[in-house]
Amino acid sequence: MKAALKKNILIGIFSVAALLLLAAVGWFVYFKFQFTTYEDAQYKFTIEYPKNWQVIIHPKENVAVVFVRPKDTALDTIQENFNVTIQPLPEGMYSLGPFTATIKNQMAAVFGKRVLMKDGAIKIGWRDGHELIVDAPEPDHLKMINAWVLRSTQVCILTFLGDLNKYPQDALTIHEMIYSLQLQ
Repeated sequence: MKAALKKNILIGIFSVAALLLLAAVGWFVYFKFQFTTYEDAQYKFTIEYPKNWQVIIHPKENVAVVFVRPKDTALDTIQENFNVTIQPLPEGMYSLGPFTATIKNQMAAVFGKRVLMKDGAIKIGWRDGHELIVDAPEPDHLKMINAWVLRSTQVCILTFLGDLNKYPQDALTIHEMIYSLQLQ
């Protein structure tokens, strides 16, 4: 009787583990099918973005693309967006360290006493990059994520700006977009 009970318990554990694995794979496939690839021939990069987001190509000089999230309701005051900017590196800043220090100083001047949530190194498309996440709860409830990576004499800056309260539902999407960037 004990051997049969052990066997049934093991079968149950393996069955639950298999179902959980199948559910995780199914969710991952579903999540990935929500994205499509944007390819920019002028700025030479690709990035994944949600299929239901609006794409605005080259709205300004050095702004390669802006992705705009659909509003949840007509009452939304902030429309979440994610943009990719490619610009020349400032003279003398041809490595990640000095560029990052300059950006952080500029952000501190702009945001002052806002809450800095994350500041650290990341990998973007096999390249060393940096990410800075700022929460500005008062007065506008904003969440801003900046990530950047250098390419030769250029910097590629990825920026998300959205509602702090709605960010949890967008977090996976935003990070998928950041990590999907491929510079050519």
